[in-house]
Amino acid sequence: MLFAVISAAAAPRVEKVEPPNWWAGHTLNPVRVMVRGEGFKGASVVSRDPQLAVSNIRINDRGDHIFFDVAISPATRPGSYKFDLTTLAGAVTVNFEVKPQLTPRSREQEITSDDIIYLIMTDRFADGDTSNNKDVDRANPRGWHGGDIKGVISRLDYLKDLGVTAIWLTPWYDNPDEPNRCDQPWCPYTNYHGYHAIDYYAVENHFGTMADVQTLVREAEKRGMKVIQDQVANHVGVQHEWVKRPPLANWFSPFKQNTFNDSAVFSPNASQAERDVLLRGWFNEFLPDLNQDEPEVSRYLIQNALWWIGMTGIDGIRQDTIQYMPRTFIRDWSTAIQKQYPDYYLVGEVLEMDSAHLSFFQGGKAGWDGIDTKLPSVFDFNLWDASRDVFTGKKPASALRDVLKYDGLYSNINRVTTLSGNHDLDRFMSTPGATPEGAMMHMAFMMSVRGIPQMYYGDELGLTGGHDPENRNDFPGGFPSDTRSAFAYEGRTDAEQRVFEWTRDWIKLRRENRALSEGRTTDVFYDAGVYVFERTAGKESVIVGFNVSDKPRKITEAGGLEIPPRSAVYKVRK
Repeated sequence: MLFAVISAAAAPRVEKVEPPNWWAGHTLNPVRVMVRGEGFKGASVVSRDPQLAVSNIRINDRGDHIFFDVAISPATRPGSYKFDLTTLAGAVTVNFEVKPQLTPRSREQEITSDDIIYLIMTDRFADGDTSNNKDVDRANPRGWHGGDIKGVISRLDYLKDLGVTAIWLTPWYDNPDEPNRCDQPWCPYTNYHGYHAIDYYAVENHFGTMADVQTLVREAEKRGMKVIQDQVANHVGVQHEWVKRPPLANWFSPFKQNTFNDSAVFSPNASQAERDVLLRGWFNEFLPDLNQDEPEVSRYLIQNALWWIGMTGIDGIRQDTIQYMPRTFIRDWSTAIQKQYPDYYLVGEVLEMDSAHLSFFQGGKAGWDGIDTKLPSVFDFNLWDASRDVFTGKKPASALRDVLKYDGLYSNINRVTTLSGNHDLDRFMSTPGATPEGAMMHMAFMMSVRGIPQMYYGDELGLTGGHDPENRNDFPGGFPSDTRSAFAYEGRTDAEQRVFEWTRDWIKLRRENRALSEGRTTDVFYDAGVYVFERTAGKESVIVGFNVSDKPRKITEAGGLEIPPRSAVYKVRK
């Protein structure tokens, strides 16, 4: 009878090994390996080489996922290694690679307030390789348009000329090719944006290959530029293989629609039920919520972040929807990355218009829950919101100062990331009340205020675009069939050229004056029509003034600074 059971059992089979490789001498050691396949029940795993030690084996109930630790000796030589996975029904080889020790990063490689970040939605920026244009339909605003990594590489010189020093690309994980279908007005829609991952260890086929990503990082570095990867640890796409075969029964949170009552974590008075909905609720039926309270999930996501840094040399990570994950996970994720890469740039998306809420997620101090997230940066959406409203005539100029007065809530205000816009917000020029003058003042403010400035592709031209997907329109000239190219002077309208030159000049001003990138902010004068502040670093200072009224203003408190109507000016003191 025993023989019959053994003979009927399927021999073990390996489908995927994650991570497929690791580095000798890495601060994360041992590495936790997860293998997907079948026939793993009762399996043992043995290393063929004593330099790699296996321990802590765990097999899921179905026997199609097995986890084990691999301790890598610092003396391990780079190369291919093998583990023997054996059951009563047979044996199979698990292949694994050990890479050379990573080169330590220099201080100059880190992203700081000296940098200018440029956000690119890869599919909508530039098409550099038409061979990967599967199902491209530029007439469909929610379809694939053909932008790719080679297209970004082809435009690096344009960005360097603008003054950009870092680029942030929306996620390049592999996403489903087939569109999502539902009974909502926005369906069907494709996954061109990259936020529905189906493989955390693969590059989206519409965008290119791992080699393309590595080339992008190298080419950017040649131009003195850095690269930021957009990561999504909160959820995956419903088409992920895990949804059919979860590695563990608790790999995902059970389906419950998220209510997005974001204050449930920020407030110490919220009920546990409210917090559970926020942290465990799904964005929608297409985005299963990962359970970071399960240590295997948490370890997998932390290792994946470190793997991308090691494999590509990226210089920073933007973590999507970070406030919907446990703060213990944010802490552990940030800590592990910065242990290997001290001072590494990590910025979390907390889309709130409340400085107290935003500062709660920046690391450097414990919150009411006793947790220090260790997260270096968050986006200052509250300041963006005030700037948009001031420069479209909805709020007085003093509203800018009324946000900046909360700077003391942050543990490190110079590491907060400011923004002119992004892919989830209506573009400035499509905001009611917007004018080119207002857009230029908005840009000047973001380039002169404290923090790390980030702009959205096309903001340097004053592009329009309302609600999603209009705010994600193609960059003019990035695609072979375009009739003009705004990447070149000849292809820009007079209005676009005016905004471009203004943006380039203010970027240059910031990069040439340490007071603007690193200095302390002092309010000089503010009322309904004018806001003037001074940025000071050592003996250097820059006075910056904004006048949103229709009359010229002369500010005595600023040494008689004259500000034309609806404009921004500066005065440098050395």
